[in-house]
Amino acid sequence: ASEHYTVSILIGLIVSAITQTETPIVYGVTYVVAAMLRVATTLFLESSGTRAKLPDTLREKLDIEDAQSSKAVQSRRWQAIFGESIPLRMATAGVCALIPGLSRWIAGGFRYYDLFAMLFVILVSSAAVAVYAVCLGDRISHAVLRNLSKASLLFSFIWASAPWVVAGFPLAVILSVFITLLITHRQGAVTGCVASLVCGVAYYPLYAPALLFAALIYAMTRERQREGVSTFLALLGSFVWVIYVGETESVLRFIPAALLSGMIFTLTVKISKKKKAEETDAETAADDTARLRMVGARHKDANDRFRGISDAFSSLSEMFYNLSDRFRRPGTLDLRRICDGAFDHFCPTCPNQSVCWGLEYTATLDTVNRLISGLHTKGRVTRMQISREMGHRCESVDAILEKINRDCAKLTGEMLQNNRTEIFAMDYEAAAKIINDALEEEDGEYRFDEGLEQKIAEYLADAGIRANSVTVYGNRRLQIMVRGVDIESAKVTVDTLRSDVEELCGMRLGGPTFEVESGTTTMCLQAAKRVAVCGAQNNVSADGGISGDSVNLFSNKKDYFYALISDGMGAGREAALTSNLCSAFLEKMLRAGNRANTSLRMLNNMMRSKSADSADEYSTTVDLVELDLMTGDAAFIKSGAAPSFVVRGRVVQRLQSGTVPIGILGALDVQSTPFRLKEGDTVVMISDGILQNDPDCKWITEYLRDAGGERPEDIVYHICLHAAETEEHDDCSAVALRILGAEE
Repeated sequence: ASEHYTVSILIGLIVSAITQTETPIVYGVTYVVAAMLRVATTLFLESSGTRAKLPDTLREKLDIEDAQSSKAVQSRRWQAIFGESIPLRMATAGVCALIPGLSRWIAGGFRYYDLFAMLFVILVSSAAVAVYAVCLGDRISHAVLRNLSKASLLFSFIWASAPWVVAGFPLAVILSVFITLLITHRQGAVTGCVASLVCGVAYYPLYAPALLFAALIYAMTRERQREGVSTFLALLGSFVWVIYVGETESVLRFIPAALLSGMIFTLTVKISKKKKAEETDAETAADDTARLRMVGARHKDANDRFRGISDAFSSLSEMFYNLSDRFRRPGTLDLRRICDGAFDHFCPTCPNQSVCWGLEYTATLDTVNRLISGLHTKGRVTRMQISREMGHRCESVDAILEKINRDCAKLTGEMLQNNRTEIFAMDYEAAAKIINDALEEEDGEYRFDEGLEQKIAEYLADAGIRANSVTVYGNRRLQIMVRGVDIESAKVTVDTLRSDVEELCGMRLGGPTFEVESGTTTMCLQAAKRVAVCGAQNNVSADGGISGDSVNLFSNKKDYFYALISDGMGAGREAALTSNLCSAFLEKMLRAGNRANTSLRMLNNMMRSKSADSADEYSTTVDLVELDLMTGDAAFIKSGAAPSFVVRGRVVQRLQSGTVPIGILGALDVQSTPFRLKEGDTVVMISDGILQNDPDCKWITEYLRDAGGERPEDIVYHICLHAAETEEHDDCSAVALRILGAEE
């Protein structure tokens, strides 16, 4: 069916045949034969003098002027090779469909239904060429036919993606939601609604109204609401339908995939608008200041959209928390079934059955209702819910109460074990927190400081430095741009200039750099690091085998340094696996710029979900030091970890917490202690194996008091050596960090 992309499609079909068919040779040969037939058809028509009978568009391609170069001639001929008419392409498809059809018919022993299948494939192949060729070529300009062809291609695309699952998300849902929103965004409500119905019918006809609602809501709200809000409202409308008609499993598959698709769509629109705006800026902006102002406006708009997505995650988190709370407790019907079962177990052999369930039926039923009420409110029943008359009459009342409590506890435990909605809630809550953290940080790092701009501009004028504009933005990583600067008549040196601007900003700055573009000189200054770190680590396993401790030192692009000790609960391979998983997860999250508290919350959720899928409990201690290299501010973050020490001169300060390891409690139990570090300080972190023979930290405190001048490598070596002197010792890990002054 294709006219311009035939070679690429041929390669894709051959790869598909190799990876997805039982007889790849037959299908590969079929596809190659199809391409060769199309080439032969075009060459035959050209050589036989039938060019005049071809359509005008093809004849124009073949009418090559004598003045053109040979390279242009070859280019025009190549474009015309796959330019035969649609009926010829349909005939080629029908002929080539014979190859796999005959192969199957002969291999199957000439069965009549294989013959019918071959005829069916021939007809469908020819029809598909007729339908798809309209939108894959450029000959037919009829709008209705072209739109029908595009709709057919879209239907086939979604239908073919239905079996695929990417990272746990149904690909058909992601594509359906994304294409629906994108077409609605670009081509309006009518086209978007048609596309939504095509996608819905192709994926799952019962969910077609959900996509239709999404298209309608997005079209109605996009002009009055921000992009993120309108996308969230559109997804919410689709969720209402899906929840109404779908089963729990289907809902839990559709909603996360739709949210991911909505987020991708919002990012796509944002990038598209940003690119378009940047192109406009390049044509109209007069200087860097105006361009930065517009970037700031776009940044604010993007932040608003992401806050809309964050609000969507928060709303879903609240919804799943409510569902989790409901699933955690048995319903009234379940409690009645438990009570009825207990009475049915003991009453048939009781001599007073005819009294309780005959003459005193109303009183017995009232007692059962009180028992159900007690189970629902308190989770257990006592003799307080039994009437005095029944208590005296029934010999098995204590056994009945015990069975009711036992069955209720068993049912509650089963519901808690199978309840995964709380995990979904925590995942969505963490996703919303990550987005909010990133937006809050970017708000500070890309906010313009007009007051400081005015002060620096006045200082430059007093110093005899001419400048067209001054732009200042950022917080801890301050950026200063002076455009059109001329320092030839300056009254101060470069060092004095930096020192004076540092005093105005209240922070340390690096030396100025100068960039020349289009004859305009721009001077740039930015905040400099206050401190640097020199670190060392050591680890000794308990028995010479695999250590359950994991030690990690790393930094990220935002000038934060991290030191981590993770001690997996237990021993051996399982403890090592848990601690290494914790270390790798935190490193990825913190390197990406996420906040430590949010990363630990997600780690705690991950550990708890892993424990829920296993009979074993997975937990690990976390001892994390976060050091801001720009300011020297540190945070000692502990969850079930051993004490840490800061050595300043001969003074040793101990920092510790009374928290439990990660993965035990539902709520994160972590303590963060702020500390301002200075040049020359030494930070020492240890695992609990170091204190096995020194629970009061006496030896290590005395040692560190005199170890301030030693190298970090020597410090961790002596600490681990002392802890490993006993024959039976736990895994021992130590980290030593020396705080240095940042280089100029």
